[in-house]
Amino acid sequence: MHPLRPILRPTPLLPYLRLPSTLRRNGTHQWRLNSGSATPNVNDLRPSFEAPPPPPPPKKPRSLFIYIWGTTFIFIGLAAGHVARSFVAPPPFPDPESREDRFRLEVLRRDIDSLDIVKALRAEGYHLHSDTALDESSKGKSGWRELDFPAILSDPSGTKLEDASQNISNDQILKPEITRTLTQKTMAGSGGLGIQRAFWNPLTRELIAVVFFGGRLSGWPGLAHGGAIATVLQDGLSRVVAGPDTILDSVPSPSSLSLSYARPTQANNFYVLRASISSRLDEQTLLPQSTPDSGKSWFPWSKNVTKSPVSSGTGPVVEVSGTIENMAGQVCVRAKAAFPASAVRG
Repeated sequence: MHPLRPILRPTPLLPYLRLPSTLRRNGTHQWRLNSGSATPNVNDLRPSFEAPPPPPPPKKPRSLFIYIWGTTFIFIGLAAGHVARSFVAPPPFPDPESREDRFRLEVLRRDIDSLDIVKALRAEGYHLHSDTALDESSKGKSGWRELDFPAILSDPSGTKLEDASQNISNDQILKPEITRTLTQKTMAGSGGLGIQRAFWNPLTRELIAVVFFGGRLSGWPGLAHGGAIATVLQDGLSRVVAGPDTILDSVPSPSSLSLSYARPTQANNFYVLRASISSRLDEQTLLPQSTPDSGKSWFPWSKNVTKSPVSSGTGPVVEVSGTIENMAGQVCVRAKAAFPASAVRG
């Protein structure tokens, strides 16, 4: 006989109760901790408690050699940029007679007076100062005579200084009227012809001058313009014809002038100009211009820059030769010019 079963069975309520999510998660974690042999679920994306990765090794400090090289290349770049800028677009030169120009001229004056050639020529001769009486300047003197160009009057009449000294004052000698505007005004100043020292030998009729070519006379960056060189050479050759006391305005232009450029003439440097009378020729034998013999010419004919001769009338002429040398004695430019023999003074 079967036992009696109850009609009503108690139903468990736990599956139908909704516990809070926090309790359910804690319970799940507690179950995982209690069951150590349980297999982890690979699809569970919830964070797990793992040990942090080890820290990266410390970086090595940079070598001091890198900083030294970097600084060196920076300074080299700055210096190269400054040189390139000064070469292509140099800074402007001061205006003549300005304060900065007078300061630069004073520096050039000290530099030119310290040159060996100036000291040697002064030791072998005498100096004509502007405050020396002109009729007493050459008594008992021989050798090289230093010329004082600011004291030479720009008088187109061609009067000698010793003849005019009785009719002029000292102020007129110290401040002559400027008539040669190209060399005395346009090309003046520390950026132009600057300072020069000239010496005259009355026995050999030879001129030695130390001239300066400033940066403002550059035709190409760093090189003196050929026209400025020709102007200085022509004035030097004319001085040989005029003598030490006659102004250059009274000397006629040369009937022919030839220039040969051998070496570049650097700007902002001193050069030595030498000039003397080389020969006396008849005009008929000088004026015909032909290609010079390559064996006797100073330089190839392609390097000669010859001015077309201008006839000054029949009569004998004198040929004056001149050179421009650097301080090492190397010839940079050679020149020859022909003047009427009647223009030779003194």
